[in-house]
Amino acid sequence: MIEDRRSNAKDMLEKDLPQRLEAFAEAMRLGAIQLVARHLLRASVFRASLDLNGSRDVSVDHILRVLRLVVDTRPRLKEFLPKYWDEIVSQAAYINPKDVLPKKIRNREHLSETFGGYIRGSLDAAEKSLDQLEALDRRLPAWKSFVRGVDVPRIEPIMDYHDYQK
Repeated sequence: MIEDRRSNAKDMLEKDLPQRLEAFAEAMRLGAIQLVARHLLRASVFRASLDLNGSRDVSVDHILRVLRLVVDTRPRLKEFLPKYWDEIVSQAAYINPKDVLPKKIRNREHLSETFGGYIRGSLDAAEKSLDQLEALDRRLPAWKSFVRGVDVPRIEPIMDYHDYQK
């Protein structure tokens, strides 16, 4: 019975654990990509609203069209865009412009400065998330090798001394 359990534990470490680890790593990567996409979309919402003179009625199509202009000055984000375009489009469903934009704009004369600050902040957050994604990609192989290098668990029989006396 002990050897059977030991064999099952070894099989789990050799077969099931790598699959779970791959799924975990892929979920972490996808989450980081989605986070970058959402920051980019937030920046694009501000830019699209700015194009419409501060209007809160911004369409998803307009947001996606403006996105290329928003990342034009940031090479890393510009490179990210075509690579993960499908994920960015899917994340657009979760960005509601009315939730992103301020409810009340006090000074329309300074609209471009105000929204420009929001755009820069969102792009900075996107670059920071992109840094985290790249760090994650560098660390995952080390995590995988560490987890795969773990020994097979020990199984030791334990018996009740009182049962042994009978």
